[in-house]
Amino acid sequence: MYAGADARGEAPMTTVVLGLDGAAFELIDRWLEDGTLPTLSRLVEEGAATDMQSCVPPVTCPNWQCYATGTNPGKLGVFWWERIDADTQSIENTSASTQFDGRYYWEYLDGESATINLPTSYPPPEDTDGVHIAGGPGAEQSGYTTPSDIEAELVETYDYTVHPEHMGDLSAEKPDSPCVEEIYDLIETRFDVLEEFVAKEDTDFVHCTVFYLNVLQHFYWDHEVVREAWQRIDDRIADLLAADDLETLYVMSDHGSNEIETAFLVNVWLEREGYLETTTGVSDLLHRVGLTRERIRPVLSSLGVEWWLRKLVPRRIQMLLPDSEGGVTKSAKANVIDWENSVALASGQGPLYVLAEDPDERERVRAELLDRLDGLVHDGQTIVESAVPAEDVYEGSHLDRAPDILLRQAPGVHIEGAVGRERDPFEAPSRWRGENKETGLFLASGPDVDPDASLEDMHILDIAPTVLHHTDTPVPTNLDGEVRTDLFADGSDPAERTPKTQRPAGTGTGGPGGADSEVSDRLSDLGYLQ
Repeated sequence: MYAGADARGEAPMTTVVLGLDGAAFELIDRWLEDGTLPTLSRLVEEGAATDMQSCVPPVTCPNWQCYATGTNPGKLGVFWWERIDADTQSIENTSASTQFDGRYYWEYLDGESATINLPTSYPPPEDTDGVHIAGGPGAEQSGYTTPSDIEAELVETYDYTVHPEHMGDLSAEKPDSPCVEEIYDLIETRFDVLEEFVAKEDTDFVHCTVFYLNVLQHFYWDHEVVREAWQRIDDRIADLLAADDLETLYVMSDHGSNEIETAFLVNVWLEREGYLETTTGVSDLLHRVGLTRERIRPVLSSLGVEWWLRKLVPRRIQMLLPDSEGGVTKSAKANVIDWENSVALASGQGPLYVLAEDPDERERVRAELLDRLDGLVHDGQTIVESAVPAEDVYEGSHLDRAPDILLRQAPGVHIEGAVGRERDPFEAPSRWRGENKETGLFLASGPDVDPDASLEDMHILDIAPTVLHHTDTPVPTNLDGEVRTDLFADGSDPAERTPKTQRPAGTGTGGPGGADSEVSDRLSDLGYLQ
């Protein structure tokens, strides 16, 4: 593997931030208590542990970038997997690293860093003092590393892949999907690479994300296949804690998870209530003759030809393939929206855009939707915890790109953003069993950590400034979180030392290029663009 700079004499101790996508105590508490996860249980008892608030909406995109840059989406300029643009009547994929206006906090650290499998960081930065391996659904199976030659070494040494092969085969009714074993292999490989970098003499800081854990939770929630994934993670954390070169371990998640009781089809509701108009088209015809994603993709996946076929079939045709209920997702939504006669359109999991052109009409529609959707209840169940204006949640130079309204999902609710479905807006969950929630988790273990730290109101944005302070690095003044000196034990250096600040070193985390056309396909396979 990459040797980096010459060794600097005595090897420094390493700080590791282990990111577990979608991790939450709500799911794993029972396994902590019954002995299923002994290593994590010991971390909770002997280290610092707390729930942690994510940025809104609580989704992989943008929360991994919020964590990595220490800034809120209003400064990053990305708010979800897609952005609806009423002016151009288009829907833009927003998961490429080049679309985020930010700088990774580890770039401020002295010494070299290694970043493993960070979602929404593809293409990887062109220059870095160390190694960057992009990951998550937005990365491609090639060109995902800096330096570029690391990719070949990862493949040769670990048979490294970014994604499982059979994503289209995942189903809540199919726990024996070959994709499950592929995800287990990905988890093991991430830890293999992580352990190698921890052992390296010239790497002081390592971040590693286990992304596809949350995909399993989405489809299977607390099923045995999810517990098996957590057991594997627990075993590998035990190995990591035994490493001679590890000094401090942070374990965190980009958001939490909870079981779905109800799906809220927000665009179906908007259409029923007169805010959204759709048109019929090719997707309608395909649905009438039974050509849907649910019928076609599992067959192709079982034959091992799905990705090959996608290269041959024009993407504009792929986008038109409807789901089993006739709904369309991804960029195909733009083709069935009657933009001239619609005044509102939503994405999944919370963002909602007002389309009206006249400023007074825009404000009237927004105020009306805020009033009607805030605290929305159906059959005695709260569907929308709250509906809030974007400016109440975000701040920064990109606020003009934000959705107009954010719908905060109530516990047990999954908001779907597909359009064109002739169904009731409220239904039992279909494809997913687990959905994201705003409360993730945070754990810390190391000689400076106070095991009795209460860490009230811990926020994902607090991690970047806290790690920087812990390593005696001045904190850039544009970061939004707080230095959590209460994490550290009385008498320890980071507890006694006053945090220092510095001017931001500029922005821009990514290399050239934009979101690849296949990103939406992967997101749809995984259920994110329902």
